[in-house]
Amino acid sequence: MDAELGSLAEALGRGIAEGSPDLNALLSDTASRSVVPSLVPRLKQVLTRFQGKSGEWSLVAAQDMFEILRLVRSRDAVVYEELKVIAEAFAEDERARTAPVPQRAPDTATNANTATNANTVSGGTFNEPVVQAGSIPGGVHTYYGQTPHSGLPRVADWPQLDRASAIALGVRRPRRIADERPLPRYVARDCDPALDAQVRAAAREGGLVLVTGEPLSGKTRTLWAALFTNLSGTTRILHPAPGTDLRGLTDVLRARGDAECVLWLDDLDGHLGEYGLTAALLAELARLRVPVLATMSDEAYDAHRFGSPAHTRLLSGVDPVELGAEWSPAEVERLAAAAPDDLRLAGAYAHRARHSTPAYLSVGPELLGEWRRARRPNAHPLGHRLVLAAIDLARCGAEEVPADVLRRASDLYGDVAPASSEEFDQALEWASGIRHGTTGMLVPGAEGGTWRAYGSLVEDARDGLPGFGPVPLELWLLVLRELSFDAIAAPTVNIVLERARAVLGPETETNAQALLTLGGIEEEFGDGEAAQAWFRRAADAGSTEAAGRLGSLLFHGEDTAAAIPYLEKAAESGDVDAQSLLGSALLRRSEHWLRMAAESGDGGAAIELGDMCRGAGGLYDALTWYRTAAEQGRKARVASRIGWVFHEWEDYEEAEKWYRIAVEAGDLAAANDLGLVLEHRGAMEEAALLYRQSAEDGSSTAAYNFGIVLSNKGNPVAAREWFARAHELGDYDGAYRLGRSLMKEKRYDEAEEWFLKAQDMSHHGAGRELAALRSERGDDRSADAPDNVKA
Repeated sequence: MDAELGSLAEALGRGIAEGSPDLNALLSDTASRSVVPSLVPRLKQVLTRFQGKSGEWSLVAAQDMFEILRLVRSRDAVVYEELKVIAEAFAEDERARTAPVPQRAPDTATNANTATNANTVSGGTFNEPVVQAGSIPGGVHTYYGQTPHSGLPRVADWPQLDRASAIALGVRRPRRIADERPLPRYVARDCDPALDAQVRAAAREGGLVLVTGEPLSGKTRTLWAALFTNLSGTTRILHPAPGTDLRGLTDVLRARGDAECVLWLDDLDGHLGEYGLTAALLAELARLRVPVLATMSDEAYDAHRFGSPAHTRLLSGVDPVELGAEWSPAEVERLAAAAPDDLRLAGAYAHRARHSTPAYLSVGPELLGEWRRARRPNAHPLGHRLVLAAIDLARCGAEEVPADVLRRASDLYGDVAPASSEEFDQALEWASGIRHGTTGMLVPGAEGGTWRAYGSLVEDARDGLPGFGPVPLELWLLVLRELSFDAIAAPTVNIVLERARAVLGPETETNAQALLTLGGIEEEFGDGEAAQAWFRRAADAGSTEAAGRLGSLLFHGEDTAAAIPYLEKAAESGDVDAQSLLGSALLRRSEHWLRMAAESGDGGAAIELGDMCRGAGGLYDALTWYRTAAEQGRKARVASRIGWVFHEWEDYEEAEKWYRIAVEAGDLAAANDLGLVLEHRGAMEEAALLYRQSAEDGSSTAAYNFGIVLSNKGNPVAAREWFARAHELGDYDGAYRLGRSLMKEKRYDEAEEWFLKAQDMSHHGAGRELAALRSERGDDRSADAPDNVKA
């Protein structure tokens, strides 16, 4: 027997027999989600038969459970893993319930005159916190059983302070550049001495230490510094998630031994309530000398401190340490001293007049992270583009722009349709929404109706953080185009021009992108010759994009011959626009030279011209060139093409004439086309002969058509032979029609084989026929019959 299945079956079986309602409910709920249809009734049968009957749990029942688990493991891995977790959890609980009660040594201080303690428990069982005993002689007895709220980890599993992560405990992750440390150096706050004193006192006597303040005032970082400075590195830290049931905490702490512990509750309001931190629990923790360190926003503190009586009792004895968002001159001086050693602190110091230091350090990364993730299709891709456009506009020199310019700029990013007014308004609302109580990614400008990107995001782009590429070429042009007609924005236009020249000008000798951008600016403002000069230099420097732009200018300037080499260079790099223009340019050149050759009497050139016209849908021009080729001695070669044109026009008489010329000239491929025309004209017998003749010459289409003729004549056996040949020759309808033929005779297995072959060739109807076949075949079979046996 499989050892794993056996142990799981035994654990689940004992739980069922003991009548554990929680276990039974979990088993039934888990089984109901399984893809194994028979699981639920079989498991319910076992539950109903043996629940609460531990004496009747037998080998038969164990075998039933073993078979259930074996079936689930092979058919539904997800449900098997869930049942496995349930079984292991129950087994662990059972071990805890049945473990012997630890014997405690007598307290020599309080029992100095007692030589021994001979208390005994006999004749009973231990059921969780209840003791049932025949007799308990002796003095005072204390028993600790597993509480119903034992979901908290053991103290030994709590992280030690010297190995704990400040970020994991709630300190906001700051901006990180290159290989900098996860957190910048801590800058001491004015409140640190008072906070340190409270932490030390709580470590000695227990109690709650609470730091309050505005959002993003640095509460958690300040409290973490106090914790790390004043407690031993071996202190164990419990950091429960908001809403965690803390009622079993004191029982967990009783087994801690000599370990020093601290309860860390960042955002305390998420841990209040009858199952969280209460005045009673705080008193118990104080008795155990376990300090509680917590943070709380000013708003939450005011609401709870002066709100419900329960919360008032908890907070009334606490003297919170208040932390302000604005830094004092002394704190700013300490920041200045620390700034040279950390780029993040240097940036915070530089922007201190615009942003508070904690907000700059913590909100910036939050905004950057949210903005990056917003690019996903199911998130806020348009909002992402709006913010990126505002960032790049600032990089161009236009820090504050009207909303309509921002909207048009956002359309330059990605291959997307322009946003509607409603979509833009929704995206702008998202991008400018206040985060963390401080700012949005987009901030209103000084002029009404204008917007700018939040400063730290612009700095992130300038510092080269991931997520930002070069400013799009079109954006420089858009700024110049949109703002050049606005008298108020004229100074901004000058700034953008100066920025473009300052940034791109010095790089033109070595940077092809700079050449390309300046070429675009010249092109936009109408100096075509200058634009071509910049693009040519960029292309010669290796820019395939510049080659495409230059080729496009030359192509549209009707200098096709000069455009082709540049377009070819860009097309080879994957430039789709250049590929399209190159094709058109080559087509123009091809048509030009073919026409000259055809007009000079070259029949082959006339056929090529006819094929070009036919491919473009110009059947009249195609027929003209085909007739020209026929007149120039290429009648046999061009006959089937002329027949095809008349066939398309449904002029079957003329089509038959030209197809016969082609067949008589040895063009067996035309035999199938002639057969189609004869079918339209009612000559089925001759059509069938032509189909067979063409099929025997290797035409898959003709083989299929001949099979259809035979099928219509009531000869399915012969028809299937030709359908099979059509399939072998590559016709994807052949296998499908063969399957349909076998399906009519209820030869399901053979039909299924051919439908699968058709499906492999991506036939559009094969999947539907397979489903119909399996449904029909299932109706004709008993539930237990093997798949290859007819009922």
